[in-house]
Amino acid sequence: MKKHFRFIGIRLGIQVLMIILFFIGWCKCVYKMTQCDWEPIGKAEIIYTAGTFTGLGGIIGWFDIEDKK
Repeated sequence: MKKHFRFIGIRLGIQVLMIILFFIGWCKCVYKMTQCDWEPIGKAEIIYTAGTFTGLGGIIGWFDIEDKK
């Protein structure tokens, strides 16, 4: 029984860590979206904005997307 509770504790810890990392990634995506120059609208602006409003920002926020100018 003790091993069972230990497994549940490890699993819960991993899930909480993943949620925290996802939230940090989403915050990074929102920040990167607000820091884009928007003149002219490029791929970074579109991807960061889509990530912010669709929930994929938790993953997209960890990547640096550069516009070619």
